[in-house]
Amino acid sequence: MSTVNRFNECGCLMAYVDPTYGPRITSTGQRLIPPQNLYTDPEDPTYGYDTEPHVTLKYGFEPDLGRDEVASILQGVKPFSVILKALNLFENEKYDVVKFEVERCPILTELRRRCDGYPNKDSYPDYKPHMTLAYVQKGKFPFVKENLNISLPITRFKYSGRDGKKLYINLWIEERFFVLKIEMMVILV
Repeated sequence: MSTVNRFNECGCLMAYVDPTYGPRITSTGQRLIPPQNLYTDPEDPTYGYDTEPHVTLKYGFEPDLGRDEVASILQGVKPFSVILKALNLFENEKYDVVKFEVERCPILTELRRRCDGYPNKDSYPDYKPHMTLAYVQKGKFPFVKENLNISLPITRFKYSGRDGKKLYINLWIEERFFVLKIEMMVILV
């Protein structure tokens, strides 16, 4: 049986929550959503719970971006925070996507603008920043919560390529100087 990963159709750049907060977001999804309510696909293991909390900046890069293009998009970016303002969902034909709605901030808007300068097949021109918790069966998530106002730090990015390669970018401050560190890691599928 061959596994098809829907995320390998195009390149994707994502802003990741600081690693100290990631497990808390993941466990929140697991507490709110019983496993029997998850949408799963035996041909694609990327459905179910999202175990890497992130805000997608842009999906649909084609051709893939290289290290220099990703560095150009992130030029001058320092660690920043995003605000989770609501818990709700996107409805899809096959499933619903339970997600935190992320308040649009100047940094996300600027990064999205920079991403839009590269060839892509993005079919969602209206940027709606969000953090996915899980993919659930239609109608299986009745909870909606507004006015959350939860701040989470963004300290790293990941570019996931069509070829399965992952480019990780960590942001941090050292001795009053901003340092952008780019590490390349190839994940074998």
